[in-house]
Amino acid sequence: MRRALLLSGVALVAAIASSLILPAAPVTQTLAFNHAKHAALTCAGCHAGIQTTARAGFPPPAVCAKCHATAPASVEPADWEQLQARGVRFWKPVTRLPEHVMFSHRRHVVLATLACASCHAVIGERAAPPVRMPMRLVMDTCVACHRAEGASEDCAGCHR
Repeated sequence: MRRALLLSGVALVAAIASSLILPAAPVTQTLAFNHAKHAALTCAGCHAGIQTTARAGFPPPAVCAKCHATAPASVEPADWEQLQARGVRFWKPVTRLPEHVMFSHRRHVVLATLACASCHAVIGERAAPPVRMPMRLVMDTCVACHRAEGASEDCAGCHR
């Protein structure tokens, strides 16, 4: 019993350590969205959540339909139909934060006036979707930015 408990503890510590050290698994999107082709639009034009909520979110199909009544030439009709049917669930998240971390896009983009590139690098110049976040969002990264920007380092501000 004691040995099983010890092995469970070691496995748990190894799992937590690997999630902090190893990069996240790459994510492949069904549709190779080209941010560079859409560079004339603002980030908030498609990701409206950055101005009003904690999550930026993926744009719903209605946002795409404002300019694209039908599938763009570079998109397979079946993929376009799947996007229209599944909506925001069509896109696979690239960023995942631990449950105990609270991050608000509104707080960072609207109130602190940080540029999206602060965390997302040159996403607007990319011709293909990122397979992972351009930077690891770990506590050291966040604390370094908070210090550089003179933001609060109060634990309760970001941790639940």
